[in-house]
Amino acid sequence: MSLHTANDISRSAQRNWDNLIPAEPNDEAYQFACDHVAAELESESETAALVATLSQSRAVLVHMMSQEIPSYLRPHLRELADLIRDMRDRVDSQMAVFGRDSEPEGEV
Repeated sequence: MSLHTANDISRSAQRNWDNLIPAEPNDEAYQFACDHVAAELESESETAALVATLSQSRAVLVHMMSQEIPSYLRPHLRELADLIRDMRDRVDSQMAVFGRDSEPEGEV
């Protein structure tokens, strides 16, 4: 499709902008899609891989936060940072539990 008029260019620009904005978390279709993907990951036993990737991505997030981020994306970046921090803390606490369980009982 070629752009002929100012109106065509304007509508094309608006469609491109709309695709950049993240979906609203209260959007019913978005929530349904998230639930469906989560169920697929759980049924395919890919949840552990997702947790591992999230918990190891802290350095990437720190780098991203040092860059100039558009204001409309900042809340989503903060949510991602909180999620990654929570995932990393949970993995670390589980590693500590497993470390204590594997120690011989005579050594504490």
